Amino acid sequence: MSAQLVCHMLRATTRIAALYLSAAWCQFAAAQTIGPAIQEPDDVAGRRVIPEYAPIGYDLHGFDVLPSVTFGAKSDNNIFTRSSLERSDISFVAEPRLRIKRKGRQSNIAAEASARATNYARFNDQDSTEYRFEGTYTLGTGDANFVSTNLGYRREAVLRGTAEYDLPAGEPLIRRVLHGSVTGHIRLNRLSLDAQILAARQSYEDVRIAGQARLSQDFRNVKRHGLHALASYEMSGRTSFFTNLEYDQFNYNSSPLIEDRDANSWSATAGVKYELNRIFYAQLGIGYRQYDFREPTLGAIKGIAVSGHLRYFPSRLLAIRALVEQSNTTSPYDFVGAVTLTTARIETEYEMRRSLSWLGAVKFTLEDYAKQPYSARRIEATGGPRLRFNRWLSADATLGFARRFVNGVAPFEPYSQFYGMISVTVSR
Repeated sequence: MSAQLVCHMLRATTRIAALYLSAAWCQFAAAQTIGPAIQEPDDVAGRRVIPEYAPIGYDLHGFDVLPSVTFGAKSDNNIFTRSSLERSDISFVAEPRLRIKRKGRQSNIAAEASARATNYARFNDQDSTEYRFEGTYTLGTGDANFVSTNLGYRREAVLRGTAEYDLPAGEPLIRRVLHGSVTGHIRLNRLSLDAQILAARQSYEDVRIAGQARLSQDFRNVKRHGLHALASYEMSGRTSFFTNLEYDQFNYNSSPLIEDRDANSWSATAGVKYELNRIFYAQLGIGYRQYDFREPTLGAIKGIAVSGHLRYFPSRLLAIRALVEQSNTTSPYDFVGAVTLTTARIETEYEMRRSLSWLGAVKFTLEDYAKQPYSARRIEATGGPRLRFNRWLSADATLGFARRFVNGVAPFEPYSQFYGMISVTVSR
């Protein structure tokens, strides 16, 4: 089977999981659904198949198997993301990955498994082992009608210096997430209808700080159940209107300060998607969101819901992609409040040569803590080249900068962070 055909099959089978099932696989917050799927052209940067550099994989009884392994090193000048405890170190990463795909006439199967071991040169207590498995079965192979089932499990280290984790030091905070969803899609002429049922369970492992006894993180544990619906109407070949409704239920473990932190979240958005000659794609949704705690003293979080997508391809060699989304999650600082995260991200990719691409990204996150006199802003920028030597060997080099700004008297610190990474990927 040709490399180009294999890559096209991989993209076709994963498109549904990546776009329609995003709410169940992103961070365990109530992220706003972005809207109808955007079908990017296959001949733009980031999606173009370059035959002499595309992995071949193995064909095992109709399944396409693509193994790979990545080795990397990272230098970080502030591994604890704190201004009062700046420590630098070098970490080494090994990450094997296995992707399995099968595309039939009436159904598709896609599965991926990976593991990542991170080891630090000086601060060995920061070492971590992460792994992930996710599988999707789709009945119906076209864009007209399909039913898709997704199931996944992962063990991951939570990013320091964010709204989810800001312990002053100690071991990494490890999160385990089990999630699943069922999505249905029906197309009736110009009208498209989507519905999704999802469930997830998130638990945290205990951490040890400065050689002390292990601290329980059970108060972070939560179960989520949700029902999402999306309707889209194609007014013309370029313009579509859509509306989206979401309802999620969060059942948290009790915290030391309050027994009942359970909450219900719902949102309603409406928007428009516009396409122009396979060059420009824009999608914007605006509506209302509300996050209600069952405990009356905690009240509710209300506000405008905003979500958006942008794709711009000024040439076949340059791609610009942007995203805006919102989410609500429980604040780890006061154990009882909540935080609203509004994230904007823009990514660029430029294919200078068939064997060389330049990648860059900027991410801005707004952290608003309910009923608290403080807030935070976090910005991160990354960039660097990607070298493709042949079908089985490629390399990436990345420089990054992150900074967190704090408004008011908060239980966390502002910080700045510089890091650099080099990685080599061997694939088949």
